[in-house]
Amino acid sequence: MKKAINLAVVAALMFGSGAAAFAQYAAGDNEAGLIIGAAIPRTKTDLTSVGGGKETSAKTGMNLGARYLYHISPEWAFGGEVASASYGDKEKNVNYAGTPLVVREGAKTMAFEGLAKYTFQPEKKTRPYLLGGLGYGRTTWKGETKPGAGYVWADTSTSEYRTNFDEDMSALSFSFGAGLETTMSENISLAFEARWRTIRADDTIADKLFPLKWEAEAANAFLLTAGLNWKFGK
Repeated sequence: MKKAINLAVVAALMFGSGAAAFAQYAAGDNEAGLIIGAAIPRTKTDLTSVGGGKETSAKTGMNLGARYLYHISPEWAFGGEVASASYGDKEKNVNYAGTPLVVREGAKTMAFEGLAKYTFQPEKKTRPYLLGGLGYGRTTWKGETKPGAGYVWADTSTSEYRTNFDEDMSALSFSFGAGLETTMSENISLAFEARWRTIRADDTIADKLFPLKWEAEAANAFLLTAGLNWKFGK
């Protein structure tokens, strides 16, 4: 009976020790991660001046990023992230001065942000967290126009796209969101995350084709991503 009790105690201690090491970050731990997912644009372009309406500027694209975090406690971690989003081109039909046109917009963004992460119940294998970022962002915004169906450019009798504007803008970037992280092994974890990111912009852009000006607005996007994280030594 005594031997059986001792074996049970040893087994319990071994299981408990393994579970604690498996699940949580500790102060001094480093975390590096790669993220990939969808970037869903929420910025709208006002096309009322060219016979259109207010429409989302671009189509859903891809967000790629890398991050590093240093844990000062099992709950809190601080670090940085670099992320790039490339959005799909979107066409809109407008009627400018009685002429049907097709406007095509596309955008790319790059964000460099400092991060803060707070993890709830860090001892659990699967745990929710909050994440916020603040830093510098860069937006490339391109607009092109071609004649509508049955029309051509007067100077060449062709119907190719021509560039209205192609601008690079830099401004403040910030993001916030939440995620769910699950430990896969002692050093590897998988995370699913939803974030909102805004890259500020306040610029007036002259159109190269028409006597128009475009007001650049903040690049807003909803990010749905998956991430693979690696924990390494203190």
